[in-house]
Amino acid sequence: MGASSRAALLCEGMSSDLFSCRNCIHNPAQGLTLGPGAGFCLTWGSIIDRPEQTTCKYLHRKDLPMFLARRGVQEHEEEFSQVAYMADLETHEPLVPRAYDSDAMLEAERLDTATRAVAAYHALDSAPDTTAQRRDWTLATFAGAADGRKAMTHASLVRRMLTSGGLTRIWTRRVLDLLDEIDSDVLFRAIDLLEAGGAAAARWEVAHARLSCVQEFGWHAAREQLMYPMTELGAHVAEEDWNGFLLALGRLKERFRELVIAIDTELLVLGREARPGAPRVGAPPPARHFAFEDKDVAVGESNTFRRAN
Repeated sequence: MGASSRAALLCEGMSSDLFSCRNCIHNPAQGLTLGPGAGFCLTWGSIIDRPEQTTCKYLHRKDLPMFLARRGVQEHEEEFSQVAYMADLETHEPLVPRAYDSDAMLEAERLDTATRAVAAYHALDSAPDTTAQRRDWTLATFAGAADGRKAMTHASLVRRMLTSGGLTRIWTRRVLDLLDEIDSDVLFRAIDLLEAGGAAAARWEVAHARLSCVQEFGWHAAREQLMYPMTELGAHVAEEDWNGFLLALGRLKERFRELVIAIDTELLVLGREARPGAPRVGAPPPARHFAFEDKDVAVGESNTFRRAN
């Protein structure tokens, strides 16, 4: 079974999964193709017993940058606006948050190592004496991993940082970390995949999560050059040309690095640590001549790889 067939099976009849905790940056170590078992939500500080069947109104999709997914996310927010906590994706029944206690939990209920790392990050991040600098240093420890789940976790944590307020130089440092590894291949253990032989689909999911982080940073920084990478990468995605995609991304990331460094220098010269993020100005770019492009998506749609497969 090819990667496209696996991705099709994964998403066929499961478009609601796009709005489940599996596809949310606040549950960093899981995805639609990876991370079996229970997850952990950094928003609620809670174990997620059934991440594919759980959601909340604060969902932030992994597979697309927010400025492209906003329409569907707003509809999701409205649908769950009267639910105060996490909820069942279908019944909307509220789910009471359940904290992780490594000492008190039964062995059979323990989270896997990748999700335990997220729970530990939450404990450090939410401690009363935690400073912005300490949060920044803690996040940096997730960078540079060849393991696919750790790479997904890193990209998701950087994106969470981008939602924390105005544009800061802390952002630029962490985005530069992500760019350093954005064109690197990732590996998966069989036990980390939701489907046997699903590594090909999983690495595309990680690639889109990484790209979406850079795109969101571009939106906050008002740099359209960072917002629409599929202009140059789309043909490789359409052909499922992983090696060609990584080579093209390697060339593209050098320009991205220059832009991010310029933003960092601008913040330094201005002598302040924040400026408001700006919404995108003007009409969206014209449609390309291939199927893979950056565009707004509706409810039930996913990123370019899964839409075409």
